[in-house]
Amino acid sequence: MRRLLASLAFVSAVGATTAARADSLRPHESARLARGETVIREQTLERGEHRWIGGITYTVVDGSAAEVAGVIDDVESLRRVLPKTKRARVVGTASGGDQLVELVQGNALMEAAYTIRVRRDAREARFWLDPSRPHGIDDAWGFFRFEPFIGPGGEARVLLTYGIMVDVGPGIVRDLFEERLRAALLSVPQLVQRQVAQLRRPI
Repeated sequence: MRRLLASLAFVSAVGATTAARADSLRPHESARLARGETVIREQTLERGEHRWIGGITYTVVDGSAAEVAGVIDDVESLRRVLPKTKRARVVGTASGGDQLVELVQGNALMEAAYTIRVRRDAREARFWLDPSRPHGIDDAWGFFRFEPFIGPGGEARVLLTYGIMVDVGPGIVRDLFEERLRAALLSVPQLVQRQVAQLRRPI
């Protein structure tokens, strides 16, 4: 229930996963993307004792939708683009074909392990915390979307839209590092962009 309430608030604030598309961008945001800049819309949701932070990031990637999807679908590439991720591994398949991916994130002082369900279609990957498995955070959910984007010179690129909301739960991370965590979360599309560029370099 609390994930549903938070999702509804996220929808009203920054657009649902089916609505936060290229046609929802404001003209000045589209212009920024065409110049190679990143557009970020931060969001914070609070329901009782729970607090989700995150938002939506838009980034244009020099590459194809297949190349972007390849980074997201490969767990080792995914580990490289998710901040502070020590390990990522596929641990099974859930009902309906959703992939189960276990993540371990943190630094030398603290870390959190949890499992997300990943659901893919042609141009989108949605994910959310699997609460039935051990989890060191309270909640997480979001999406990657990759759509065609025509550059100023007519070149074909990919608009990568990334939405993320995380509730780390009460404690030192929320109290002291919340904004640093938010910045890291919303940097993921830029890291995907960098990973695609590295994969495209000739060996």
